[in-house]
Amino acid sequence: MVQRVDAMAAFPEQWFGQRTVLCDGAMGSLLYARGASMEHCCEELNLTQPDLIRAIHEEYLEAGAAIIETNTFGANGFRLERTGLKDRVAEINRAGVRIARQAVQQVAGKQAARAYVAGSIGPLGVGLEPLGKTGLEEARAAFAEQIRALAAGGPGVGADLLMVETMTGLREAEQAVLAARATAPWLPVMVMVTVDESGQCLDGNSPESAAARMAAWGVDGMGCNCSVGPATVLTAIERMATATSVPLAAMPSAGLPRCVDGRNEYLCSPEEMAGFAGKFVRAGAQFVGGCCGTTPQHIRAMKAAFGVFDGEDSAPRASCREAMVTAIPSVQRKEAEVDRL
Repeated sequence: MVQRVDAMAAFPEQWFGQRTVLCDGAMGSLLYARGASMEHCCEELNLTQPDLIRAIHEEYLEAGAAIIETNTFGANGFRLERTGLKDRVAEINRAGVRIARQAVQQVAGKQAARAYVAGSIGPLGVGLEPLGKTGLEEARAAFAEQIRALAAGGPGVGADLLMVETMTGLREAEQAVLAARATAPWLPVMVMVTVDESGQCLDGNSPESAAARMAAWGVDGMGCNCSVGPATVLTAIERMATATSVPLAAMPSAGLPRCVDGRNEYLCSPEEMAGFAGKFVRAGAQFVGGCCGTTPQHIRAMKAAFGVFDGEDSAPRASCREAMVTAIPSVQRKEAEVDRL
């Protein structure tokens, strides 16, 4: 079990109270929509086009986001090695935090409440043993290298929290949490998994068993992001809420993309996404945002929906029950069996 650090007990209660927290939306798909090459490393833009990244952060903040994520989703050594950038992990991650903080400062005068910077951490992009060639210690070291850079400078300079997201397997997610606790123990850690069309995690775990396991690690928040769209994420959140009292996050993609004239187009409109906003909150989510295909327009629409929802006293956010599961339910997929080795 990963021990929770007492200094983080204030998250999220003293940061946000019981209010719903709106997060930002996609970065990568938005960059592609604005002309970035799909063969280009999005994270390198922190160094080559910082103004573009900062402008997107500012758009999300102006749309109402209280948490923005750094443009560092794939900024780990394994992924950056593919584009010859392995030796720039620290530089790219530190730049990502710096740009996001600049955006927060720029928009601060226009917002009623403080905004926070979350260090985005995605999957390593390699298979972990025994199915893959990468050992757990090697994976943990790669996460630690990225986290060290995201946290550099400490409170007020580095990231305010860490967002481990789009995790396809719990074994990898646990290595990220272990690395975070060892490298930056003062930072709250949120972990989000992605699920398939049936609502199962991609390693075969159910949302309930995933929630129970993540709660045992001592994470400060958990949830589901990306996946195949808001309806599937909603189901996952409803199921997670039965297995944990840890704050939940729902950040779906805008559906599956459709290729039009060589570009990916996402079919879930801002209005449709806003229609799910209240459903996420009713299901128990405190943190709500978007993933692939979502834009500042989606976040603005969700913000407007929260304005209506927050006034509906007859439909408060569901409180999550205390974790009732201590043993992980058996699952049938092969990778889930490997996950417990």
